[in-house]
Amino acid sequence: MTTTASAPLGAEVDERSRRRSQLLKERGNSFYVRHQFAQAIDFYTQAIDANPAAYDVYTNRAAAHAALKMFEEGLADAEEAVRMKPDWAKGHWRAGTCLVCLGRNKEAAVAFERGLESSPDSEQMRSELERVRLVLRAAPSSAEEAKRRGNDHFRDGSFERAISMYREALSLLDEEGGDVRGGEAGALRAALLVNTAECQRQLGEYEEVARTCGEALKILEELGEDSRGRSALVVKAHLRRGLALERMEDYSRARLDFKRSIEMEPTNHIASAGLVRCAKAEQVRQKRN
Repeated sequence: MTTTASAPLGAEVDERSRRRSQLLKERGNSFYVRHQFAQAIDFYTQAIDANPAAYDVYTNRAAAHAALKMFEEGLADAEEAVRMKPDWAKGHWRAGTCLVCLGRNKEAAVAFERGLESSPDSEQMRSELERVRLVLRAAPSSAEEAKRRGNDHFRDGSFERAISMYREALSLLDEEGGDVRGGEAGALRAALLVNTAECQRQLGEYEEVARTCGEALKILEELGEDSRGRSALVVKAHLRRGLALERMEDYSRARLDFKRSIEMEPTNHIASAGLVRCAKAEQVRQKRN
C-alpha cells in the first residue's frame, strides 16, 4: 500500500486563502462595474484580509475609492500595491490619477513616469503624463495665485476646476514649508478648505463637505482668537457643514452647526433659516415614528 504525501498545512491554508481572496475580488468587480463602489470596496477589503499580498486587489480598491472621490484612500491603496510590486504599472497609474485629483501634479508626473518604465507601450500612461506636464508648465507659482485662479473658476460656476486649483494651492503651501497650520499659512489653508467645501456643496457632495469643513475647523481651532479673518471662516465652515448635514438629513448635528454660526454672527439669516427648517424636519420625523 502506498500513501500520497499531502501538502504542508500552511501551504494548503495559503492556497485556500488565495482562492477565497480571488472569489471576493470577483464579487467586488461585479459591484464595481455596476457603479456600486461602496459595496465593491467592502468585498475588496475582505479579499485583502484573506490574502494581504494581493497587490492587484489594492489597485482595484484604489479605483473604487477614487470613484467615490476618496482620493487620499485611493492613493494609499495604490502606494501599497507598488510597495509590494514596484513594477506594477497599474498601481503607478492609480497613484498618478489620485495625485492629479488631489492637485499634486508633480508627484503625479513621477508616478506616471514610473508606470511608463514598467509599461513603455502604454499610450494611456504616456498621454496622461504629457497632459500633467502641460499643466505643470502652466501651473501657478504660489498658493495665493492658485487661490485666485480657483476663485475665478468658482465665479464662473466651474466648481470642479475650482476644487482642482484650491488643491493645487494646498499642495503649494506644503512645498513652501514653514508652519502650514499656524499663522498666515494656517489661515490660508483654512480658507482654501472652506472654499473647497462650498464647491463640493454646489456639486452635491455633502459627505465631502462635512469632512472638508471638519478639517478646516481643526486648523481654525489652532489659530489664535485674534487671527485676521478667523471668525468669518469659522462661521462659514459651520454654516456650510450645517447645510450639508441638513441635506444628509442629519438634523441634530446640522442644528449644532447653525447654532454655532448664529452665536458668532447673530444676524446670519441663512443659519437662522436652517435652524428653523431642521427643527420642523425633526418634528415631522418624530410624528412619523
